Amino acid sequence: MSGQGLVLVTGVTGFIGAHVAVSLVQSGYAVRGTVRSMEKAEDLVRLNPELKDKVEFVVVKDIVAPNAFDNAVKNCDYICHVASPFFYENLTDNKAQLLDPAYKGTMNILEASCNEPKVKRVVITSSTVTICDFNKEPYTGYRYTEKDWNPITYEDALTTKNGFSAYCASKKFAEISARNFVKEKQPHFDMCTVNPALVVGPPIHPMNNMESLNTSDRVIWSLINGSHSQPSEQAIQVDVRDIARAHVIALDKPELSNGRMIVSEGPLFTNDICKILRQKFPDMHEVISEPTDVPFNHEHYTVDNSYSKSLGMQYHSPEETYVDTAMKLWERAKEFALATKSS
Repeated sequence: MSGQGLVLVTGVTGFIGAHVAVSLVQSGYAVRGTVRSMEKAEDLVRLNPELKDKVEFVVVKDIVAPNAFDNAVKNCDYICHVASPFFYENLTDNKAQLLDPAYKGTMNILEASCNEPKVKRVVITSSTVTICDFNKEPYTGYRYTEKDWNPITYEDALTTKNGFSAYCASKKFAEISARNFVKEKQPHFDMCTVNPALVVGPPIHPMNNMESLNTSDRVIWSLINGSHSQPSEQAIQVDVRDIARAHVIALDKPELSNGRMIVSEGPLFTNDICKILRQKFPDMHEVISEPTDVPFNHEHYTVDNSYSKSLGMQYHSPEETYVDTAMKLWERAKEFALATKSS
């Protein structure tokens, strides 16, 4: 086993989890990943040959089931709890579909870790949605830090018809519950969170088709799939490879004990994505949407990533992110098209 230690990655076949596994392996850690099926595990290794013989897998079919992670955590030195539902469309029951899975999955991993004496730290993948107030006017120029919290209440989370608000709440209350758990139980390990902005980047995880693409990458795919959609959007982003690296950094930084780390490269403008990719790929103009050139107020809120940089984080440039993501998206779409044709 690696001298760096064994790390359990929950949700290892997901968009972020797959990159976390790759980053850990590249950093010299041994990795165990939770999967819903071994077929998914085999597909992950097929897509990422560098993981072959470097990652072991354990089946956890339901992360909210009692004692779900009891076997998975055995002999692990660290935990990266990445698995959590990320969707906010077509919700019918905020509690059952978002709030409970996020909370119960987090509690299950913490309770299981209490029974494994080797665990030193649990790193939980949270989000900047636990930090930012999305009901506040976005063009205030406010700069959020790790000290801020989304003010949404649990009561509002239960009844809101806004799926995104319900998702924000699920992440917020899972993080708060984890912090309360550690404070009250005083376990032998400590806990910290990494709080990424909107995560985009090359998808290296198992997918059924392009319709099953992760929610955040759909923004970029809609601009480069030939549909000529012209959304004019603005958000705060981070490259998935950077959030993966943040998990590695978070494993053993003493100053992060019981802390949180915002991970964000900066603003995302869909117009900029189109401009950059049309310039980089002139032969793909027929499939890349034209920029709409709708002006944005550049006093849009921001998040402060200075703490992450003080811990050693370095970020991909937006151009690197968009170019690498577009190339991978086109590659995956071509693979699915060939598979459909051959079948």
